[in-house]
Amino acid sequence: MSILRRGTRLLTITLAALTISTFVGAEVIDDDTPVPPAGTPGGPTVPLTGADLEQWIRGRKVFDRDWRLDQGLGTPELNADSCRSCHHHPVIGAAGQLDTNVFRFGADNNGNGPFVDLPGGQIASKLRRVDVPGREDANGAADVFEVRQTPSLLGIGLLETIPESAILANEDPFDTDGDGVRGVARMIAIGGAFEVGRYGWKAQIPTVSDFLRDAVSEEIGITLPDDGRGFGLLTDSDPVPDPEIVDADFDDALFFLMNLAPPPRAGGTDPAIPQGEALFSTIGCATCHIPTLPGAGGPVPLYSDLLLHDIHPAEFRGMAEPDAPVGMYRTPPLWGVRDTSPYLHDGSATTLEDAILRHGDEALNARTNYEQLTAGEQDALLLFLEDL
Repeated sequence: MSILRRGTRLLTITLAALTISTFVGAEVIDDDTPVPPAGTPGGPTVPLTGADLEQWIRGRKVFDRDWRLDQGLGTPELNADSCRSCHHHPVIGAAGQLDTNVFRFGADNNGNGPFVDLPGGQIASKLRRVDVPGREDANGAADVFEVRQTPSLLGIGLLETIPESAILANEDPFDTDGDGVRGVARMIAIGGAFEVGRYGWKAQIPTVSDFLRDAVSEEIGITLPDDGRGFGLLTDSDPVPDPEIVDADFDDALFFLMNLAPPPRAGGTDPAIPQGEALFSTIGCATCHIPTLPGAGGPVPLYSDLLLHDIHPAEFRGMAEPDAPVGMYRTPPLWGVRDTSPYLHDGSATTLEDAILRHGDEALNARTNYEQLTAGEQDALLLFLEDL
């Protein structure tokens, strides 16, 4: 049996996960840190030379930077003191484990609805703590809480090269083909026009630049120059002059992310792997986890449609956003999934099989088909996922 079918089930997730962790064994990024070969984890997408290589190295250092209070750290939000604090497993720029999870909260009338945002929005941080009933600094209004798992950023730039038309072509909000899947793109209003959301658990962010701006402000509390798109904080109340990150540093960090290689396949030679890959399609997993979408430089092997889906039971309680109701989340790319446990938006699935068995609603047919496979076929499918 695959090792990913074993292991203990996640029992609890507590507010202690908000603590900034010191990742034992994490790489230290400095001027002497080697650049991994192109196409390998933590390395650039393609070989870089000259000014491009220098900018990628500078951007990696900005991503790794530990911000200090006198540089603008925190106020009004703080979950980490660097980008690397959350995105470090197994290499800088990748995913985070349970101790880097962040939190959302709101009110849904004890599950009876409707969901409403509380003053200040959904984000909880070290400087804006969850409104827990019974605590002396709480008003008791919050009654629904949600953990968010840190996603991997490896290959994030390639997702931006996928044409909007390729994403929209897979929409089926009314399930016209009768397969139970109702994928829909999240459309984000930017400057009077609409763009397809590609990033974030609810596909709420259209571009890598928007994603970086949002994270720098919401997780580290750093203000940025205004780019006119509405993401990130322009000012805050601390004494450090705004913007707290200069254009050159932001541009370097963006260049690093745009050119961060996607996770390669493990390259296993077990003959069960291609069997599992075929089963992945035949039982319906590939309906949402589409193996490739077209990109500017060729096929992007992300294993996602980048659409919103609901795979949760009817009684599920969670966050709602405009055009992304409770239960609706973007299909997470599966490339590199072998290194990004735990799984699902809240990290509640500790193994890949556990994640499959937690799929319902739109994914109920695929899950049922998986359950009806023989033990050997299930192992082959899981072995394929371990190879991604």
